[in-house]
Amino acid sequence: MVRVTVEPHAEPSPHGLLIREAGFTSLVEIFDGSMAGRISRLRVTDADGGWFGTEADALMHGFSAGQRIVDDSLRGTA
Repeated sequence: MVRVTVEPHAEPSPHGLLIREAGFTSLVEIFDGSMAGRISRLRVTDADGGWFGTEADALMHGFSAGQRIVDDSLRGTA
């Protein structure tokens, strides 16, 4: 099972005390399906190591990364 959540990242506004969202990262957790629980946990950022611009981008890229890890492990290449 692959579980993907999104973490917002905020930074102070340059014109005051307001906090604005600067971007998002994905938190990807992979479970083996048994009672043993989580077998892998990683944070996913964009190709340059920065934050994703939208929650949807973070979710899609996180799920794709998790699915590739599962597929590779089932093929025995991970």
